[in-house]
Amino acid sequence: MDSERKMILNSKKDINQFDYLYSKYYPKINSFIFHRVKEESVRNEIVSNVFFKAMRKLAIFRFYDSRNCGFSSWLYRIALSELSKYFYERKREKRIQDNFEWNMPIGKPIKIEYAIVEKYMVELKENEQNLISLTYLRMFYFINMISLVTTNG
Repeated sequence: MDSERKMILNSKKDINQFDYLYSKYYPKINSFIFHRVKEESVRNEIVSNVFFKAMRKLAIFRFYDSRNCGFSSWLYRIALSELSKYFYERKREKRIQDNFEWNMPIGKPIKIEYAIVEKYMVELKENEQNLISLTYLRMFYFINMISLVTTNG
């Protein structure tokens, strides 16, 4: 049995042994992601997610045959999945930004086109819709509180 296979088996038993695998594959995975994402902070986050998921899912990793364990292929598949997720999120954020007026005057009433808001809210996940709704309700609450304080104060 080769040393990498032993390290994988040992890492499955004791996650502290994962350090060897991390040290061996970090430069390769980082380089792979570097050529697709230039922003360092984003790249670091993606690489971190790859190894975190690999550690978390190491118990379900299976060897393909007795000669070749396929661990690097597995890491690259995780990396591709993380990259896909990043680009999907980025694309969705761009769609939202393109349809939102960022140069709104501060302190002036805003006319809200509810049909447009509803159209884009439907595209969001349920938890994202809930977050926006709760944020709106919180702002509405504070505006009403300020209004009460200034009229009664």
